[in-house]
Amino acid sequence: MRAKPLIPFYLVAIGALMLMLGLSLVGFYQQADDSEGGEAEKEDPVEYGEELVSSSCISCHGENLEGASGPDIHDVGAKMSKEEIADIAQNGVGAMPSGIANPEEAAAIAEYLTSIAEE
Repeated sequence: MRAKPLIPFYLVAIGALMLMLGLSLVGFYQQADDSEGGEAEKEDPVEYGEELVSSSCISCHGENLEGASGPDIHDVGAKMSKEEIADIAQNGVGAMPSGIANPEEAAAIAEYLTSIAEE
């Protein structure tokens, strides 16, 4: 007698479909949780700005923001308003390209740069 090879195939196919459905639901609910409140809203804007500066700005402006291939910005908060700094972070200026930060990130960067200028 021959075994029916289609039965194991159907079982595997049904199991795979159930797994895909389950993982899709998990992903959907995780995405819904993420959209309800991002880390930027929960976190202090100065701390969030510091993280952004550390990850995005130091490559051009230097480890201590003293200037490297980009200008010195360690005391830019004393020279410019938060709105001006946020505008530059979003739209760029000179050799700095636009689109480096979205509006929320730009505001956090401006908060951080202003706070370090006050120290």
